[in-house]
Amino acid sequence: MKVLFTLLCLATSVLAGPTIVYISESGEKRIAIWSLNETSGELTREGEAPLPGAPGSLSISPDRRHLYASVRSAMQFATLDVDAKTGALSNPTFADAGFNAAYVFADKTGRWLLAASYSEGMVGLSAIKDGRVTGLPVVTVETGKKAHCIQVDPANRFAFVPHVGELNKVEQLRFDAQAGTLTRNTPQHLPGGEGEGPRHMQFHPNGKWAYFVNEQGKSVTLCDYDAANGTLKARQSVPTVPEDWRTKGSCADIHISADGRFVYASNRGHDSLAVFSVNAQTGELTPHGQTPTEKTPRSFCLVPGDQFVVSAGEGSHKLIVFRRNAETGALTPLKTYDCGKGPAWVMSMKFD
Repeated sequence: MKVLFTLLCLATSVLAGPTIVYISESGEKRIAIWSLNETSGELTREGEAPLPGAPGSLSISPDRRHLYASVRSAMQFATLDVDAKTGALSNPTFADAGFNAAYVFADKTGRWLLAASYSEGMVGLSAIKDGRVTGLPVVTVETGKKAHCIQVDPANRFAFVPHVGELNKVEQLRFDAQAGTLTRNTPQHLPGGEGEGPRHMQFHPNGKWAYFVNEQGKSVTLCDYDAANGTLKARQSVPTVPEDWRTKGSCADIHISADGRFVYASNRGHDSLAVFSVNAQTGELTPHGQTPTEKTPRSFCLVPGDQFVVSAGEGSHKLIVFRRNAETGALTPLKTYDCGKGPAWVMSMKFD
């Protein structure tokens, strides 16, 4: 019986697909493909996909067969085929974005790519046909300068757009995936707290709460989510840095563990990842300090399975892998790796 169990484990290991980490190396005009060993946490560079300009934000199709990239300097969206056996990227096609997209997000039907433009101050909705982005956006909505992110709610009915800087708000939009429309909701936006500047966001797995990382405020804000009306209400804001750093640096990225117990946010300047535990009843955050990372951690990700975190140092051109303690949320650094210049985005996928 023991031998049979061992053979079954070996067979499962052989059949299991790879765990892949994609890095937008903006300074090299390419997306790098790394595999991650889920036992040791070791990263191995497997290849790269060249692009006609500097890539930024990445998103994956719901069926995980296509990867979408904002080719920022070319004002395009790239679609690449994803090999489920190796994670390799191939057969790139390109569609005009009409603007420089700071963020892209594939909706839950796989029919639409939503995008936010920081420099042009607008969001767009582009059609996806047979897995590929085609043509110019079918809808654009002006939301104001420094729109930094766009995401849909868990029900795929509403979209939200954080704005850093002077506008300091989260735009609230209605999203109709059947009709292919984006329209303004009421109220039109959620104001940010004084000097906060919401930059990126994530919904909690329970769908009741949303968390924003504030670029200028160096903080994370908890919002209650009204799923019927598609509106947010801020309830708590917690600093991501020590008191003596509140006037320095800026925040960048935010992610939530799959079990909803921990929130992580990146601090540029302080060069760290802040760790928070989540109260299961209220959603409120308790800070658990900061873990040093590579210089200027603009983007990071929790690898599927939540055993590891990969963070990219935009200022050092290096990646760092952490082992994550699922019970405490603590991060333990394992190893750093050289990568291409200007790593601007980190995304990980586990293939079955």
